[in-house]
Amino acid sequence: MSARPARPGRPRSSAPLGLVACAAMVVTLAPAVAVAAPAVAPAPAASASAATSTVSYARTIAAGRAAAQATLEGTGASSISLALADGARIVWRETFGAVNTAGTAPTLDTVYGIGSVSKMLATASVMQLVDAGRVVLDAPVTRYITDFRMADPAYRQITVRMLLNHTAGLPGTDYSNGMSTQPYAGYEDQVLRVLRTARLKTTPGSMSVYCNDCFTLAGIVVSRVSGKPYTQYVHDSIFAPLGMQHSGFVTSLPPADAFAPVLGDDGPAPLEVTNIYASGGAYSTPSDMSRLATMFINGGTFQGRRILSAASVAEMGTDQIKSTLDPSVARWMVYGLGWDTVAELGLAKVGVTGWVKGGDTGDYHAGFTVAPGERLAVTVLGAGTTFSSTAAEALGETILLNALVDRGTLRALPRKVGVATVKAVRPTDAQLRAVSGIYLGQGSTIRVVVNSDRSISLARPTDGEWVANPTKYTLRRDGRFWSTADPASSVRVVYGWDRSYLVVSIPFGYGHYRIDAVTGERVAPSAEPSAAWQARAGHEWLLVSDIPSSMAWNAPASRLEAIPDLPGYLVLNGVPVDADYSDDLAPMFLVVPNANGRDLNDLEVLRVGGQEWLRQGGSVMRPVDGVPVLVAGANAVPFGDTGYAEWRSVPGAGTVSVSGVSDWAVYSADYERLAAGSGSADGVAVPTGGLLLLFGPAGTTASVMLG
Repeated sequence: MSARPARPGRPRSSAPLGLVACAAMVVTLAPAVAVAAPAVAPAPAASASAATSTVSYARTIAAGRAAAQATLEGTGASSISLALADGARIVWRETFGAVNTAGTAPTLDTVYGIGSVSKMLATASVMQLVDAGRVVLDAPVTRYITDFRMADPAYRQITVRMLLNHTAGLPGTDYSNGMSTQPYAGYEDQVLRVLRTARLKTTPGSMSVYCNDCFTLAGIVVSRVSGKPYTQYVHDSIFAPLGMQHSGFVTSLPPADAFAPVLGDDGPAPLEVTNIYASGGAYSTPSDMSRLATMFINGGTFQGRRILSAASVAEMGTDQIKSTLDPSVARWMVYGLGWDTVAELGLAKVGVTGWVKGGDTGDYHAGFTVAPGERLAVTVLGAGTTFSSTAAEALGETILLNALVDRGTLRALPRKVGVATVKAVRPTDAQLRAVSGIYLGQGSTIRVVVNSDRSISLARPTDGEWVANPTKYTLRRDGRFWSTADPASSVRVVYGWDRSYLVVSIPFGYGHYRIDAVTGERVAPSAEPSAAWQARAGHEWLLVSDIPSSMAWNAPASRLEAIPDLPGYLVLNGVPVDADYSDDLAPMFLVVPNANGRDLNDLEVLRVGGQEWLRQGGSVMRPVDGVPVLVAGANAVPFGDTGYAEWRSVPGAGTVSVSGVSDWAVYSADYERLAAGSGSADGVAVPTGGLLLLFGPAGTTASVMLG
């Protein structure tokens, strides 16, 4: 096992138990390629022809269509597009849903964001440079990014490999300006700037925790070594040689009808632009992604042209985290290089190796699965705020299992998991004490409550009180507490590195296996909570630091929350922090592997104009309580040296006219954006208690007339 992880802050764990997000979008990418280019995939124009294959996939297509339609309806996705590849041939591709309120279906060339599947492009780019002898996987990142710095001196231990297998120990993701309605070219420089004041959450190499900033750094490695902007490199070295003519990064706004939109009550939503290029910024089609999959299936070659060495493809598909902390048993994230898992459990259950990468942004979701030994691959892309990569991957898994039956690899589809048949036992007092407690993960605060009948329930905080879910869990002979409402699911607590972890086991994918999800780490109350931090709890804070087009302005307010019965800890934007470290710093402290330990940041107090502001990663927030109030008539609003946005509150309903600004927005008292625009504005209505948000160049002054 690797070295024990570092313990930022002063985490406390109770006793052991004793019993678990794009590329150069063709359209105006770097370089620009017409989205209307003819399809290049060697697939039939008809949606379900298998004429080029020696296998009839009629069963797969029928079952896949039914599953896709059920997924569309069950998740509320606006549209789904998919493709199944057999070797170098696309044997089935089809679209579902609509791209407008008239019900028009997506075309086979309609483009989708692929979110974190973009990491496969970053990984392939790095491995090309490894093949060329220009990058060494186990060399320090500082060799290639000489201006990479962190506040924690252990950053010098981070290697290129650690970026690609999520073990670098970075805080996680700088979401500031990551998603916007206009392209933002400064994101990479921003990440380097933010990391200069950031600490590591674990010793590099000790634990795998999903990390977007790792891949942003990997993209910077590519650009520094190659001498090209990352988006240009990917176009020249991956998209062009693979003939991915409908793939790219949004570096300038494309035609609105080129992309699959999310459909709402008001029609298509504006294009969501992902500026986190290497980690989640690529846009593509299933046909194009099938070409990338074919390259992996063929050991790095495509149509006779070598893109990657066979050794690099094999290394990407190798378990990279065997020696890192993971207290679960049914690991569903066995990171390779780039891949979320190189041992996909659903395929492993039927004796097949599967490599999987999923991706999510706010609007787009993707599943990319390759079964290299079977020479099969499936890509599922979708648009919708309630769709997910989990749903996309489950649909892809269903398609692949049916394809294995059609090919004769499987005699029949696997049987889905049933209810637990393990005999119930009466838990001892020691067993109940060992499992009870409060468990924290990123975005997850759970209390295990012991009931009078010696079952347990899971409670979550609501308005300062713990509210238990009605579902109960009873102990069985296997040491797990099984759900009485969903007898196929269970919870248990496991122990590792002097910490206890709550692990939830649930059916997954097609439904013929279970995964273990490490939900959180048990945390005990602090004996010395900081009075200064406790006084800040319960207050709201308004974002000031993002660019005007950032999607963060859709929800600009955050509340700093106390955790019931857990003094000394607070939560902001889903991130638990240790609030007894010092009066001005509440550090991240969790050591949780995989997904629920991701995206953590220290919380720091900044003093601006006599007020306490907060900084979390790249986001700076001011207190709502300290927002200046506009007076009737003329108001001068100066923009400070930082160029941060300025907020002003309106005591009563009225109208405002603004000048000397680049952008502005009006919000209701509960932070709903009511109006927005660029440049000066006259007579904009503002409700009682509303807020005015202004943007302008640093050092200038805006004028506001309140009538």
